Parts: sequence; structure tokens; C-alpha cells
Amino acid sequence: MLGEIKTYIAEKFEILYYFYKYIGNSFFLLLGFNFLSVLMDGLGLTMFVPLLQIADNNVGLEGNNGELVSLVKSFFNYFNIPLNVLTMLLLIGSVFIFKALFSYFTMSFQSITLNVFSQKLRNKNSLGLSKLNYKEFISADIGRMQSTLTGDVYAVTAACTNYIETIKNGMIVSVYMGFAFFMDWKFSILVMIGGLLTNFIYKFFYKHTKNFSKKDTDYEHQYTGLVIQGINHFKYLKATSRNSLFDKRMLDLLEVSVENKIKSGKLNAFITSLREPLMVIVVCVVIALQLIVFKASLSAIMIVLMLFYRAMAYIMSVQICWNIYLSNIGAMDNMRDFEKYLLENEEKKNGSIKINQIDTIHLDKINLSFDEFKVIDNLSLDIKNKQSVAFVGESGSGKTTLVNIICGLLHSNNGKLEVNGIPVDKIDLKSYRSKIGYISQEPTIFNGDIFDNVTFWAERTPENINKFMDTMKKCSMIKFLDKLPQGYNELLGYNGLNLSGGQKQRISIARELYRDIDVLIMDEATSALDSETEKEIKESIDALKGTVTIISIAHRLSTIQNADVIHLMANGKIIDSGNFKELKSYSNNFKKMTDLQGM
Repeated sequence: MLGEIKTYIAEKFEILYYFYKYIGNSFFLLLGFNFLSVLMDGLGLTMFVPLLQIADNNVGLEGNNGELVSLVKSFFNYFNIPLNVLTMLLLIGSVFIFKALFSYFTMSFQSITLNVFSQKLRNKNSLGLSKLNYKEFISADIGRMQSTLTGDVYAVTAACTNYIETIKNGMIVSVYMGFAFFMDWKFSILVMIGGLLTNFIYKFFYKHTKNFSKKDTDYEHQYTGLVIQGINHFKYLKATSRNSLFDKRMLDLLEVSVENKIKSGKLNAFITSLREPLMVIVVCVVIALQLIVFKASLSAIMIVLMLFYRAMAYIMSVQICWNIYLSNIGAMDNMRDFEKYLLENEEKKNGSIKINQIDTIHLDKINLSFDEFKVIDNLSLDIKNKQSVAFVGESGSGKTTLVNIICGLLHSNNGKLEVNGIPVDKIDLKSYRSKIGYISQEPTIFNGDIFDNVTFWAERTPENINKFMDTMKKCSMIKFLDKLPQGYNELLGYNGLNLSGGQKQRISIARELYRDIDVLIMDEATSALDSETEKEIKESIDALKGTVTIISIAHRLSTIQNADVIHLMANGKIIDSGNFKELKSYSNNFKKMTDLQGM
């Protein structure tokens, strides 16, 4: 039964169910507390009716107002409390004190609820991004990802806030209307008519607000994408003086985005400024009707008028909050689509067998295609424990793709990959990848100091510091550390701007060795280095031979000269294999490569 109710709500009230998935029952508790708060407020206002009657010696109030006075008298009699102006004032004061307590608790609870909502939203999408399959990631819109995970979270939280405020204000209107209806049903009908009329006016603007919101979200994604590119390619843009051209592209987009925001802001300003005059006009019309048409006295409608005025204020608040919610609808739609995208492209879960140590890697008749383009063609391969293996060949021959398959980042269309004789689809990929180190042509340097970069923010215990220092010795980095003013506490700057290429690579190597890996993958790790630095990195890699399995991809053959096995690749196939000396002696393709590099 409960499941059927949830399904019905999910289908009929999509947005409500979306927020409910994150907030849970706190959503309804929040509305309940708001209801109690406004109930106290409405009750406190209605208590002025018997107060006025007592002050006027029971003159001037009749009808339902008289019934209200009788209820209050019964209440006081039940508790043997004398009914006079003083006790009525104390009662009204007590009611508003309770209202203040409910209001404080409600606002505090709402603050906690919305911040937890924002946190859960970030957690879910951050974890969802980490589970995204690699094949999808390489073709993804990075600008959209960045904007969705940062700016759109704030927009969706604002949407949630105003969605709740809309419902809350609607409840407040209902409570005030209930009290007003009890005291004067004619007045209540006029309130409803006035509210409906103003709603027609506001509805005209809602469509435009939604369009502005969707455009704004799209512009933000594009702009964020350009900002990321500008940061990543800062050196090139600066060195070639093309930053002015790139800046123009960014500024043109920003100008269009700002124009859209200004239009949206003007519309919101107009709607907000329209609120009070509309409310006052409706109030004046209702008073005129009460006095002229229904012949009511002003004193008789004073309290009802106060309830009505408050109800009208909250009717306007409903419209304002709903308009603000709509101004964030673009981010809402994008967030829901992004969550769906992450779920649909989540990396498929493999088996549950954990890998504690990688001994052998076996590939049998592996094929992989991207659409119609075949990247790996019927390839078979064996990699033994602590063996040094290298892949060489022209760009596009399939070297990096093959390594991505070995890492479990890409999955072959057919064929099989086995680790320690176990099919990869039965292996827990997290445990398998935790034993693999990866170093690319562009080293990965995080924003932090050297210790954090190598240890990945490990706690600075004596044990971890000793392990860090041992790792730095293996990578010949002790002299480098000694020269730094802050030692291993030295900050590296954005993407390691304070380091040379060789220093970045050594830190990358140290990070992988600190993890106690079994396989170290070097993907063009020295291609961007000068000859002297390349020689030093090569010596560091050679020193690791026999301690871990090394898989290298290289264009510079000097870096893999001492590899146990070199595989020459072309068109997604291994066409020749052997050590350096063997390949040079019998492989014409390999000999051409060595001749071109003067080896």
C-alpha cells in the first residue's frame, strides 16, 4: 500500500517527490511545524475579538464573533480564571510567545533541512561522477559537469527553499482563511476571488521566467566550460598572445548571459513591486464592498480585515516564491537530467572476488571498437609478475587503449581479460585497480604540498612520514626536498607550476610507489622531458625493475631499451615482440624506428 502511494506521488507530483527523496519525512515535519506556527498566529489575532468586546462592554460584535466570545468564556470558566482585559491580554501574549517558539524551531529546522539537502545533493552527484564509466567520460561535456556540481547545486537548493515556502505560504493562507471564514464567510469568499484574480496576473509572467531560467543554465554551462579551458591552457594562450581572442569569446558569452540575467531580474523586480499595490487595491475593494454593499460596520470587520490583510500578503508571497522557484527551474531540470545521465552511464559492477596481489595478466582475442572504428583487433597477450613490458608504435596504433583495457577503464566488445587466471567480470575492480599505479605524459599534481601529493593526504604520523621518506629515496628526491625552504610542506602551486617536468614525474612515481602497487603503468611518461631529465627518470624506472610489474608506452625508444619484452603495435594488433636487441635484429618496422632515433 505504501509503495503504491509513493508511486502515485512520484507520477503526479514529480518535483515534490524529487525533494522528498532527499529530505524524507523532514519535508512534511517542516510543513507541520509551519502550520502550528501560523495556527498560533491566527489564534492570537482572533483573540482580539473577545478583547474588544470586553473592553467595549459587549457592544458592537455579533454573529460568529459572538460564538467566538462564548468559546473564550467557556475556556476561562473551565480553568476558573476571571475574564477581563488583563487576562485576555495575558492569553494573547502567551499565544504569541508560543508562536515565536514554533517559528524559531521551524526556521532552525528548515535551515538544517535545506543544508542537509544541499549536502546530500552534492554527495550523490559527486559519487555518481566517480562511478561514471570511463568511455562515457571521455566524450562528456566537462563544462556542464563543473557547473552542475557547483553553481546548479545552489540554484536547486534555492528552488527547494522557495518550493517549500510556496507550500508553507499556501498553508498560512488556508489557516487565515479558515479563521476569517469562521468569523465572516462573505469576507472569505472575497479573499478567494481577489487571490484568484491576482494569480491570473502573475501567471502571465511565469512562462517568461521559466524561459529565462533555462537559458541562464545553458549559458552558465558554456561559460564554465570556457573558464576550465582557459585555466588548463593558460600557458599556451599567454605564450601565443591568443588569450585576448579567447577572452573575447568568453566575454561575448558572458555579455549574452548577463543580458539574460538582467531581463530576468527586471521581470522579478516588476513582479515584486506589483505585489503591494495589488494587495492594497484588493483590500480597498473588499472594504468598500463590506461597508457599502453588506452594510457592515468598520469595527465589526476590523479583526477580519487584519486576517484578510495577512492572508493577502501570503497569497502574494505564494506567487513571489513560485516565481523565484521557476527562475531556478532550468537548474532543476538540468540536475534531474544529470542524475539520470549518471545513473544510466554508471560503470557496470563486476564480480566480488578481491585481488590482493596481481601476479599475471592474460588477454585472449580482445576486440574493441568505437562505433564503426576498430581500435583493438583480436589481440592476445600475457604479462607476467614483475616483468617489464613496453608497447611501441605509431600514434593511433592502440597502445593507450590497450592499457585502458588492462586497467579495467574500458571493456572489450569480445574476448577475455584474466587476472591471476580469474575473468575480469568476476573481479572486484576497486581492489584490482588499487594495486595499479598510473603515470601519464602530463603528470597529475594536486593543489597541496609534496607530502599530501605523494601520500594522498595521509595523516602525518611517524610511520607515514618514514614511509614517505623511504619512497622519496627510491625516486631520488631527497636532495630536491633538502633544497626546499618548507621541505615536504612546500606548496606546489596550481598543477605543479612551481616544479619542472622531471620533478612532477618523480612526484607522480613516488605517489604510486607509496601505495604498495603491483603494476606501474607509464603512459608516455618521459615524452615531454628534456634528454637529461629523461635519463634520470629512466634510471629511476630501471631501479624499479624486479620489484613491480612495469608496463610502459613510449615513443622514445631509449626509455624502454632495458624492458624485458617490447611489443610493436599497428592498427590495434601486436605485429612483433621481443627484447630490444631481438626486435632490432629481425623486425624491419622496429629497426626503422631505431634508425630514425639514432639508436
